[in-house]
Amino acid sequence: MPSKRDIILVVVSVLLSLGIMWWFQPSSRSVSISSDNSWSRFVSAGLPVGANTNFIYAAKIAVPAVVRITVRNKTLPIWDYGSIVSSGSGVLITADGYIVTNHHVIASGNKYEVMLDDGKKYDATVIGSDESSDIAVLKIDRDHCPYLTFGNSDSVKVGQGVIAIGNPFRLNSTVTSGIVSGKSRTIDLLQGDYPLESFIQTDAVFNEGNSGGALVDEHGELIGINTAIYTRTGEFEGYSFAIPSNIVRKMSRDIITYGKVQRAFLGIGIEDITDRISKRTGEEPGSGVYVNRVNPNTSAADAGLQRGDIILSINGIPVRSYPALQEQIALYQPGDKVNINFRRGQNNLNIVVELMSPIASDKKVIIRSDTPLKDLGIELRYNTDRPDAGIIVQSVMKGSYADRAGLKQGFIIREVNGVAVENIDMLLSELSKNQNKVLFRGNNPGSRKTVAYSIIKSAVGF
Repeated sequence: MPSKRDIILVVVSVLLSLGIMWWFQPSSRSVSISSDNSWSRFVSAGLPVGANTNFIYAAKIAVPAVVRITVRNKTLPIWDYGSIVSSGSGVLITADGYIVTNHHVIASGNKYEVMLDDGKKYDATVIGSDESSDIAVLKIDRDHCPYLTFGNSDSVKVGQGVIAIGNPFRLNSTVTSGIVSGKSRTIDLLQGDYPLESFIQTDAVFNEGNSGGALVDEHGELIGINTAIYTRTGEFEGYSFAIPSNIVRKMSRDIITYGKVQRAFLGIGIEDITDRISKRTGEEPGSGVYVNRVNPNTSAADAGLQRGDIILSINGIPVRSYPALQEQIALYQPGDKVNINFRRGQNNLNIVVELMSPIASDKKVIIRSDTPLKDLGIELRYNTDRPDAGIIVQSVMKGSYADRAGLKQGFIIREVNGVAVENIDMLLSELSKNQNKVLFRGNNPGSRKTVAYSIIKSAVGF
């Protein structure tokens, strides 16, 4: 039987061993997670902010704003409800029922049903859709909708925690988590005239039905729209891609305002800095974007950009790849001016370039949106080489005075308040004489019939 002294020695030895183990324990002992708002207060020695984040708060905010979209193809006018051709997800972005989703989710149908997280269903109307960016906007007739606010996707960091919310395999309101695996990814997925790819890559799980859903940060802010997976099997293999929120915000705002995306161009050709270009220029791959062409008669040419320049940033945002530069330009409208920092030889230079519409890449075509035109809600187009083509309505802002008067894109203006106008300056001069009442006369494309539109600003409003 052990003596009292032996027992004391054993106890002391055990306590000493535990003390030594505790002393040399990794620094994770300093981790402290408070019971309230732990999602934003997580701090751990050696771990980046956002790693292993508790996403309960973000999910609570975001899940009610993510909807399920059922797409049908309705062929008969009355009794045919339409067969289901696809389904996906969408995100409410306003309290009055605007929903952003992917173009490919809604493209194959003509009847759309939206189900909210609370189980209520609504018929939806397509406001507009853009194949090149894979963005579409729907609208449901409901007020006081739960909705998500946009985060700044430029601030998203590789390695930060995110959650994806959607409706895969009809499993409504499914939440998965992961990290941001990469930015400015291009996977040669999108179609259209001006495909725009600068995806956020994540290892959060996407599957069939996730398209159009939300990629959300730990604060519950929308940082991307879930769009695609890279797979050989058709199911998730670890590589998911989302359209950055800054692109989504701009494209959806354009669609809601104009019914379509307003694209801006620099008027140059660009490419990534390859090893071949690096050997010739001395620039490191990933340091900027190489200008391989400057189109003549463009504002980029007028501003002085040259072939061989290396673009480093747009309005202070670094652009280290072709997709990154595309993403930054996509955030602006034709007519906006951007500051470009670039390197030519050993010199760092700055210029200001006015962005163009794709139709105005030749300076013979003039796009105007002067203040009197903005007040009416229109943009105008005029070809100096073809004055006989007339002054053409380039776009009509939804809900504007012009829109409420029925004026349509493509209408050719020949007269303003009874006075023939031969160019946009003459038109603006006539508008200045009467600010509240405008009578446009002209014709629609392909028709010689004269049509009139009367716009009375005092009678209608935004």
